[in-house]
Amino acid sequence: MICERGTPALREAAAAEWRHRWSFELQAAARFRRLSHTLKQLGAHEAVIAQAADAAVDEARHATQCEALIGYFGHTAGEAPAFEDRPAAPSGLSARERLTYELVAMSCITESLSCALLGELVERATDRHTKKEMHSILKDEVGHSRLGWAYLASEESKGPHHFIADYLPSMLSATVPPSLFTPRPEHPLESDLSGLGALEHAERRRIFIASMREIVFPGLEHFGIDTTTARAWLAPRADISP
Repeated sequence: MICERGTPALREAAAAEWRHRWSFELQAAARFRRLSHTLKQLGAHEAVIAQAADAAVDEARHATQCEALIGYFGHTAGEAPAFEDRPAAPSGLSARERLTYELVAMSCITESLSCALLGELVERATDRHTKKEMHSILKDEVGHSRLGWAYLASEESKGPHHFIADYLPSMLSATVPPSLFTPRPEHPLESDLSGLGALEHAERRRIFIASMREIVFPGLEHFGIDTTTARAWLAPRADISP
């Protein structure tokens, strides 16, 4: 099946977007696979370990779906990108703290954002096949975001997670590129691409800001994590013109 919607340039741009997502999903699969092993080594709750293992399988399947969408738009994914999967947590933390750092950064923040972005893309989809694939991925991403919250809940009895507060700005910085907060003219294909899996620059920024303020920060505060530094990091970035 090949998409015949839009111009060749539009299909090429859509393929490039899905190629980027393909790379992201491959990396996410490797990270969730490693995290599931680390959770087991540190004696985490069995249900949380299973969630991480399932997430690794899901992300590998998502990569296959993204690769198929690249083909659907008439292009090929090429060779899988090389990357080094290593813990993102800074040095000086205990093994438990490093695991908590990674799960908050990857699951509570990144996967929650992915859910919000994909939800918007599903709503805007103008191509039936693309919408079906995005909806399938979205259902899994919801579960992946819950993994982080489930871990925080399961670990409450072992001590507070207050240390996370100091690292929230660096987590947020690593989640999105600095260019997201730089106003730029709309690309001529951006509005059409929103129906094929890519949101406009201003919309991505809006959804990031809303997701942090309405979902991520309140969720962290529920577990006693102070979000003052995170809110201070976000405030000047949210106060810019489209």
